[in-house]
Amino acid sequence: MDKNELDKRIADLQAERERLTGELDKARTEARDAMIAGQKPGGTAAALAERLSIVDDALAELQDRTRSAADSAERNNRKRRAESALEATSKRSKLAAAVDEALNALASSWDAYADALRKDVGQVSGAGGDLTAVERALTNNRAAEPLVKALIQSGGVKLARTFGIDTPIRERHAISLADAENRVAESLRVELLRVKAESPQPNVSREAQAELEKMETAR
Repeated sequence: MDKNELDKRIADLQAERERLTGELDKARTEARDAMIAGQKPGGTAAALAERLSIVDDALAELQDRTRSAADSAERNNRKRRAESALEATSKRSKLAAAVDEALNALASSWDAYADALRKDVGQVSGAGGDLTAVERALTNNRAAEPLVKALIQSGGVKLARTFGIDTPIRERHAISLADAENRVAESLRVELLRVKAESPQPNVSREAQAELEKMETAR
């Protein structure tokens, strides 16, 4: 039986029990009166009592089945919830592994980048390069600003705050590290053009000057 069938049968038996109880009370009264009158009481009361006992047994069994069905349903619900949560956790674990991998790659790449920048800063500066976009990556006393800007460029201020970085830098000021290095490279290209513009060769000087003017107009 399913739950609906069990509930219906329990309701039927409860109605039957109520009817039998009324009949048994009446039969017992009649049997008592018969004995008072010196007559042999009939067997109706005993039969009804037996019938009522059987109904009670049946009700108890059905109620046990109902409780068992409810317990089984609850276990099934718990099982489904646990399985669903486990599946969701498994998916998150893959994302967590990807985050860990990205953080490990970031740590390794950042150390390599900072070391390379530290070695090259003198050379680039001496060659006339503008290191403004990246030079604050070498600070030891505060957050490396170019990395923070790159972080915000990648995931917004929210991501920076997730890392516990409280910064006045906003998304409109963010820039990726690659773009920051492109700015350094552009400053060196400008320096090369300036050198060529001072060339004693008219053609070289003229072309370089035209390129400088073109770059200035494009800014």
